[in-house]
Amino acid sequence: MKKIDKEFCISDDSVNVYGYRLLTSGLELSRFNPPIGFLMHERDKGVAVKWEDFRTEVGKVFAKPVINDELFPQLAQQIEEGFYNAASVGHIVALEVSDEPGTKLEGQTGPTVTKWFCREVSIVDIPGNYNAIAQLYDESDNVLHDLSSFIQPNNTENMKDTSKPTGAMVAVALLNLPDLKDDATAEQAVMAVKKLIDRAADAEKRNAEITSQLTAMQIDGALDRAVKERKISPALAEQLKADYKDNPCGLKNLIDKMPAQSLITEKLSQDIPDKYRGKSYRDLYLSGELEEVKRDYPALYEKLKIENS
Repeated sequence: MKKIDKEFCISDDSVNVYGYRLLTSGLELSRFNPPIGFLMHERDKGVAVKWEDFRTEVGKVFAKPVINDELFPQLAQQIEEGFYNAASVGHIVALEVSDEPGTKLEGQTGPTVTKWFCREVSIVDIPGNYNAIAQLYDESDNVLHDLSSFIQPNNTENMKDTSKPTGAMVAVALLNLPDLKDDATAEQAVMAVKKLIDRAADAEKRNAEITSQLTAMQIDGALDRAVKERKISPALAEQLKADYKDNPCGLKNLIDKMPAQSLITEKLSQDIPDKYRGKSYRDLYLSGELEEVKRDYPALYEKLKIENS
């Protein structure tokens, strides 16, 4: 185990990429036990980190990671070098939720989770990223599909069979619709249901747009690093961007397996005949030697072609 002397902000009061927000004041930190996390929320790869030295200040909560370097031998160095510099809460259990206007910030489309805790906090490259588990859960680990109609679970010992909705249940559900008064007419109830459906459609569209933007950011970031590390050429980066446009995880796994090409490039440069050294793409074209280089020294040809573009 290796402890990193670096604080991560694991949550704050701001609106996240999914349109809702988690109040730091409502975080039940004692229920985050054991305080563990994964890498990019990928539980199947094993526990990557445990969190220590929790500290809260107005609107934010911080902690320091202890890395499981037996399973993730490169992670500590990657964090220290800035390749992973963010934390993301996962498997969030919502205990109390408010849709009151007074709890919302500008641009917030979803409700505010006023009481909650999480079951893991992952090390990530982008907080609120594409791989993050966006779903919220109740205390029984049931997925909450619609926060705006979130109702605190009742004591299961006193619950009746709810496999079929009764008239009373339908009435209670209607009374909990946003913007619907107790004395609402049937027409007003229908309009309230339609408004709720439209709101859900808008939220789904927004989530899709955000997911698309985050996917593009992840892909661009992975390709930029790969080019800088001389794993791929700019031309290959464009091809991979098209091939993996909807699969950032697959692209990251592919790039991680690629060796840096610096030593190979240096070796190739040593094998280049003197008559080609110091000549540009244009020079070789004018001298009629470009086709020879393309045929016999494709790596040099690609390098000169990129420099000429």
